[in-house]
Amino acid sequence: MIIFIYGTTAEAIKIAPVIRRLNAKGIPYQHWVTQQHTESLRKAIPELGFTAPDQVIANGYRGKPLKSPIQMISWIFDVTWWSLRNVRRIRKNLPPGSVVIVHGDTMTTVLGTFIGRRLKVPVAHVEAGLRSGNWRHPFPEELDRRIVGRFAQIHYVPTEEAANNLAKQRNVVLTHGNTAKDAVRDAAGQTAAEIEPYGLVLLHRFEFISNAALVTETLQTLDANTPLPLRLIVDAYSRDAIEQTIRDLGLTKFTVMPKLEHSQFVAALRSASFVVTDSGGIQQEAAVFGIPTLVHRKVSESREGIGTSAVLSGWEQKAVADFLVSADDYRVVDVDPGASPSDIIVADLIDRGLAKPAV
Repeated sequence: MIIFIYGTTAEAIKIAPVIRRLNAKGIPYQHWVTQQHTESLRKAIPELGFTAPDQVIANGYRGKPLKSPIQMISWIFDVTWWSLRNVRRIRKNLPPGSVVIVHGDTMTTVLGTFIGRRLKVPVAHVEAGLRSGNWRHPFPEELDRRIVGRFAQIHYVPTEEAANNLAKQRNVVLTHGNTAKDAVRDAAGQTAAEIEPYGLVLLHRFEFISNAALVTETLQTLDANTPLPLRLIVDAYSRDAIEQTIRDLGLTKFTVMPKLEHSQFVAALRSASFVVTDSGGIQQEAAVFGIPTLVHRKVSESREGIGTSAVLSGWEQKAVADFLVSADDYRVVDVDPGASPSDIIVADLIDRGLAKPAV
């Protein structure tokens, strides 16, 4: 039995292409959720075509999104308590050849890995091997990746560089890209029906939102230097800090929007003149289409687009302003689609005897 353990909307989006390919081959699986995200994940699950979760391990903080370290600790306790109460019983009923699949670099990735270890089944890590080289940036994601890299048994790495980072590990499989490539291709249909050009902004990571001075400087720089109106997408975690700052500063170039269904977001992404984001996932998705992208982070473990369609700001405001002036210079046309990472993962699971297609 294949068991996906995930807790955030981004994780769900990136495992969805793998699940679609399992469905096409009639391969059974289960998905267990920690609901590290709550409302947005509950909304995304049916939108992505998933069935109801087989196990709900936790439910955020009292059913709400996690917004503070104290709430995160409470949620970790809930996940741990669920594991202590249920794993032994579940382990007795798991068929031979089961595997737990985790994705990325969240706390759910770490906790899912340890649940898999307690179930005494192999743990496969999708998007394995990425490293920024600095445990403080991004925090805690860099630590999460290092922990899972040590304890997972199968490592699906998107690049040769990621494979080299796991040179001491066994069962390292190169997928020639991130499953985000398949996610946007699967969702890509028509672009949004737009008349006026715009820039798309997505800034939500903890290390950014928790730095009030950086939030203020960045929003001011964007507002002062953009040649186009900006559509700023917020989630439950980033909404309050960003909307309040925009009001306090009297900024006029932003239209604040709630998170979109993934297919709607892909349409908005493809129609954007440029993207400003601190999300590695959005960086990967924008690179599929060669869209000019400013990655507003100190460092990025993802290399997609860097040096071609994407630039890394290092949190320097001059880099933000310079990008806005010359964004169109970074547009790349006819991006090589390359292999399907999700096809490679499913084929490998079948070769290992961990997935059995329907006859």
